[in-house]
Amino acid sequence: MNLGNEILKLRKKKGLSQEELGEKIDVTRQTISNWELGETTPNIEQLKLLSKEFNISIDELVDNDLQDVLVEKVSNTEKLAGMILKIIKIVLIGIPIAIVVLFIFAILFKVAVKSKDTGREIEESIHCKLYGEEHSYSITYQELTGFPIGQGGDAYFSDILDLDKYDDAHQIFNVINDYVKRNGGTCNVIEEKNFEKIVNMYVKEGSQTSTGLTLIIENLTDFEVSYGEAFYIEQYNYKNNQWEKLKIINDNAAFIAIGYNVTKDNPRELKQTWNYMYGKLGKGTYRIVKDFSFNSDRPISEDKIYYNSVEFYID
Repeated sequence: MNLGNEILKLRKKKGLSQEELGEKIDVTRQTISNWELGETTPNIEQLKLLSKEFNISIDELVDNDLQDVLVEKVSNTEKLAGMILKIIKIVLIGIPIAIVVLFIFAILFKVAVKSKDTGREIEESIHCKLYGEEHSYSITYQELTGFPIGQGGDAYFSDILDLDKYDDAHQIFNVINDYVKRNGGTCNVIEEKNFEKIVNMYVKEGSQTSTGLTLIIENLTDFEVSYGEAFYIEQYNYKNNQWEKLKIINDNAAFIAIGYNVTKDNPRELKQTWNYMYGKLGKGTYRIVKDFSFNSDRPISEDKIYYNSVEFYID
């Protein structure tokens, strides 16, 4: 059993997002993502919190994973010792050969690092109000490493805080946020490829069936947001741990061209049916994805469509 898969399964079963689970056990969403992907593993205190949250014992949670990790570490140590012995023999045979081997090893190492899965490219912006003025700063970074790929925006923060010296996007946002708060301002961080921090969308209790459901849509900002009837559905594939878009069975399926507006403190209900598009859904984990846009001055990039999703389960 894989501990990451077990955490993922239990989280989905309890209907928690990565961010919600992270808040319950005092870690970041990124940490939860790394656990589920097998990049890192929880320590003993975190395992205790997870077992308490999922109402199972630590033994049930980790199963044979700890033993497997120990076996793997011993195996890796033996492999490393064997490699060292081989390198020593090569050095004893001749320095030129050793240099060639080290050169090849360096090339292979660089290739391995470059090929490592770093996750999606996430684009986030921090928007702050300070001394009566507004300032924004955006970063595109690797989802799993946090490493900035590109950053820029208002020169105010970069000039004052020397942001180029940091190699983690979340650290950069924290530096900006701490500086603004210390000086009496406020900040808001918005992920541009995920609309959850702007629009809250969830399934109305008791409305879900195998052919449709009713969504509650809440605007969390002071900006007017619009959306339509359009949506699509993805199913979670537990074999490869990926969301897969469902195939539409009716080529003539179309959406009603109606636009809806939602403002802060004025949630809306929207009934979505998919029998004519996907038929009756079988047992599984799904999510419905909708697109949104701004109708007025936008807190993030203009002329873009943003997406939000909500998961649901068919028993």
